[in-house]
Amino acid sequence: MIGMIDLFPKQKRRMLIVLGVYLGLAALLLIIGSGNAIVTAVLAVLGLIIVLAAELTGAANMHSQLLNRLYNQLDVEGFLREYEPKLQLKLKNNNMALMVRLHISNAYCAQGRFDDAMALLSSFEIKEGKNHEETLLARFAVISNLCYCAEQKSDVKTAKRYLDELLDLRRQLEKLQENKPQKNKMVFSTELNEQCMQYLTTGKADVEKLKALTRQNQSQQLQRITSSLWVARADLAVNNRREAQSILEQIVKLSPNLYPGKVAAEMLASLPAKEKDAE
Repeated sequence: MIGMIDLFPKQKRRMLIVLGVYLGLAALLLIIGSGNAIVTAVLAVLGLIIVLAAELTGAANMHSQLLNRLYNQLDVEGFLREYEPKLQLKLKNNNMALMVRLHISNAYCAQGRFDDAMALLSSFEIKEGKNHEETLLARFAVISNLCYCAEQKSDVKTAKRYLDELLDLRRQLEKLQENKPQKNKMVFSTELNEQCMQYLTTGKADVEKLKALTRQNQSQQLQRITSSLWVARADLAVNNRREAQSILEQIVKLSPNLYPGKVAAEMLASLPAKEKDAE
């Protein structure tokens, strides 16, 4: 949360001004010597912590509201208008810089701009740091997104290359988890990437596994409709036309101007008339 303030330069400047004024007043009280110096110093430190915590919490809340526009309100254009300029910020925290790119790449994918998403992620250099697990996590997140973009483009060769790398990263991360307490262990899911690849290479995918992923993503609308599009494809592959039609209609209703909605509309239009009119 500390680094989050760096994403909001105006708020950061305001915070520094407020802290500067506060420290100046605290110093003045100590110099004047009004009251017990120790008590004054303790109160000053507590006040400083409260002010700092309030500003950092405010930045975190602002960031959450921006992400809510993308993932739940599906206001992709509005999100990019406010969030894309953050690519120009000189963020010292490498993880923060990567996070910004991951969210923006998700927004690009929602618009069907898969080449832009891949270019953005591929241009980011992940350096090996002191924490090897942290480096692996960063690579896992990037490769997962790159693999999905390639799958959305039906670029099987590229997607397969990324999927192989992703599965290798998952094995390395799971190896690091073995000696951790159960409550601290993380799960690294590659299911969506694997099911998409299965569909692209065989024409079929595991409908139930895809539905399970959709249920897991209910808290975020964008992930849910994206996963649901693959559920509909898998349903159509096994002639579950009625279920597929219902899913596609819901996707179009929720995201008519986004890539999933446009693809869903095309899929609906391609269904035989008797299937679309069937009760």
